[in-house]
Amino acid sequence: MHSLSLHSSSIETIPLDLETEIKRIEGLLLQRRDELTTLQEELRQFKAHYTQVVGSRLAELNEIERAVKEAEERALGIEIAEDEEDWDDSDNPQATPTIPVKSSLRKLFWSVAKVFHPDHAGDEKEARRRHSIMAEASRAYREGDVDGLHNLLGDEQLKFYCAGTHAGGDNDPEDLADKLVSLKEELRTVEFGTKRIKLDSLYRLKFSVDEEARQGRDALAEMEERIKRRIVKARRRLEHFP
Repeated sequence: MHSLSLHSSSIETIPLDLETEIKRIEGLLLQRRDELTTLQEELRQFKAHYTQVVGSRLAELNEIERAVKEAEERALGIEIAEDEEDWDDSDNPQATPTIPVKSSLRKLFWSVAKVFHPDHAGDEKEARRRHSIMAEASRAYREGDVDGLHNLLGDEQLKFYCAGTHAGGDNDPEDLADKLVSLKEELRTVEFGTKRIKLDSLYRLKFSVDEEARQGRDALAEMEERIKRRIVKARRRLEHFP
């Protein structure tokens, strides 16, 4: 009788523990979603401001420096190879949407796609994970972010995360254990998105700019002035060629 009482008690405590953990994960997931949404909006606003202040100047500088390079190669009788063009972006290591996409960038993007494309997923949950990674790869491709694509391709931990596990896929969706597994997977997906934003080169630049602003300096304005001076020098060099 005593043994039966213990057995009944243990059965009753299991759902309670699961429900407590589910509530904890749900609360954490809500916080992480809010954090991710905030980061996405901050990055969107900074990207728009950065493109307006710096991006247009970099595009102008790249165009003039390409014209200088072409003029130099014509003067030396060298045939220009478009795929071997090097963009001098030493004043600002961040990639911008205004820089043309080269064939090497396309090849790198397709290398990432071969590893992470959702078509290679074993189930719907893995497909969602792969989709989030390809969304980041597409962002890097559009913005010419070579480092971002290299990071995706070489991240072994990310590949492990992408493959993941498929536990709970055949269980009743109302089952508490299955619900907990699904919540944890969603939490990992959201945390992955947050991690990727914080590793984004443009977000790191934003962090640096914010630090400078707290010290009373406008880092983007200073960057724009440096690029303007380089534009003036590049135009003078171009004037020396017929």
